[in-house]
Amino acid sequence: MKVQFIRQHETYNYQKIYDNLLPYFSWVGNWKVKVSGGLLNPVGEFFIELQEILGNEPKLKFLRIVEENDDSELFIRELQIFIDVEEKLDNGRDGALKHAIYNAQKKSRDTCYRCGFSVSETEWGEHQKLIERFCFDEQVSENKCQFMKVCLNCLKNKYSVSELEEIEKLTVENKVEETVISDTLTDTVQIDADDEIVDIQKNAGDIIIGSGENNNLIAIYQVSDVDKLEIDYKGASREQASRVNNLVKKIRRNTYKKRLAIIPEDWNYCCDNLSCSFPNFSEVTDFIKSQLALSSISNQVLKLPAILLVGDAGIGKTEFMLTLANIFDTKLSVIDVASSQSGSALAGSENFWANTKPGQLFESLVFGEVANPIIMLDEIDKVVINSGYNPLSALHSLLEPRQAKQFKDLSVPEVVVDASHILWIATANKLNLIEKPISDRFTTFHIEIPSPTQMKKIVRNQYIKFIQNNPAGVYFDSNIQDDVIEKLCSFHPRSVRKILEHAFGIAAIHNRKKLIVSDIFETKDIGSSKNHGIGFMADI
Repeated sequence: MKVQFIRQHETYNYQKIYDNLLPYFSWVGNWKVKVSGGLLNPVGEFFIELQEILGNEPKLKFLRIVEENDDSELFIRELQIFIDVEEKLDNGRDGALKHAIYNAQKKSRDTCYRCGFSVSETEWGEHQKLIERFCFDEQVSENKCQFMKVCLNCLKNKYSVSELEEIEKLTVENKVEETVISDTLTDTVQIDADDEIVDIQKNAGDIIIGSGENNNLIAIYQVSDVDKLEIDYKGASREQASRVNNLVKKIRRNTYKKRLAIIPEDWNYCCDNLSCSFPNFSEVTDFIKSQLALSSISNQVLKLPAILLVGDAGIGKTEFMLTLANIFDTKLSVIDVASSQSGSALAGSENFWANTKPGQLFESLVFGEVANPIIMLDEIDKVVINSGYNPLSALHSLLEPRQAKQFKDLSVPEVVVDASHILWIATANKLNLIEKPISDRFTTFHIEIPSPTQMKKIVRNQYIKFIQNNPAGVYFDSNIQDDVIEKLCSFHPRSVRKILEHAFGIAAIHNRKKLIVSDIFETKDIGSSKNHGIGFMADI
């Protein structure tokens, strides 16, 4: 019997599969993985699932992964996975393994084996001339089908811009997959195709494996959305095109991958310190501590449910938030929704307006450094709502994680932003003034006015904070006098810090290393005085 050789399309550097997977899956080197570089992601994701099912060092009798060619498809090769494990699997793990294989094969059918980009389905008849030209250039089989999938990235490197635009008009949106293997896999993998280098950096996603500083980076938006935005506005008015071009340039100066802030190693100690500094916030501090404990036994990522702090003005809500942001090494953005006359502060303004611009949320995520900043909505009970606008309307979806992953700023609706990692904290004076569908989405805490005992702790903490943080602090005694504490307790919590700063200055004038009551007396007009006491302190 004569063996007939069937020519398969050129494989694209499948050795890079080993080069890029071995640092993360050392056990793979014992087995055969013979697939093109473009299928790096499906294979890597399969290995992740395999380790979750069988452990970090899977005990295997046999593993072989190859790709199968389809003459009717020019950009697709399906993974074929042959595996045998040493141990006998129970029904659950056996089912999970079969499902992992199915998922890997399914994703390989949606991924270009040449460059790793997603492929889009298009009708053969509509593009016969262009696709036949591609077939001729590639010298592949002339077998045709009614529908086929096209890789726009490969065509972009082969044909002119005008020819590419003709294809783009008739193909469905080229969806970029959401999962990548690692910073190394997505940023450095280069695949030779027609003497050109195709960088698969644009195939951004959510999950990044491996160790190191880049282990907590996630994609906030897809670069392909920005490309499409630029293309769509080429025929727009001069004013619109200029606005979009400037925005695109600004976006491109930043990376689409942002750092996920993680909890501090001494999170337990930090929470105890927070309780001492803000004794009237003990309930919310205990809640935050419980959430950090959950993160500490999982992925260490800073994550909190939406929190609403309800209490009188000046009791330390903003100071509490600033301290939190400092502890967590993340950004704090304060949005004064009470003064907003529309939802533009959160979700931008409609893009048909001449002066349209993105909202603060878009700015914080796309142009910021972290994917999980703290967004503080100040005084949401004072928002003015009428039939024309509702500044809080965007919160209905933003406070739901699944919907927040698909956030679209009204000024730039073409770019989908992942806002699901934001830490939402709102403040209000009165809960009953907030519409219930919004308040129900928050975990609410009522912050009380500090008790006399708590007020003494606040004064001591403010004194110590000045000693530790001010360059002149080393000159003064490390302990505050009891009679000075009593005097300061008669003031509103909001005023204590300002009064102390002025009092230290008075003491310095008199070359004293400690504060005395007369220093406080001389600052009675700075901020609120005893006559302006609140609650139980009004009569002190």
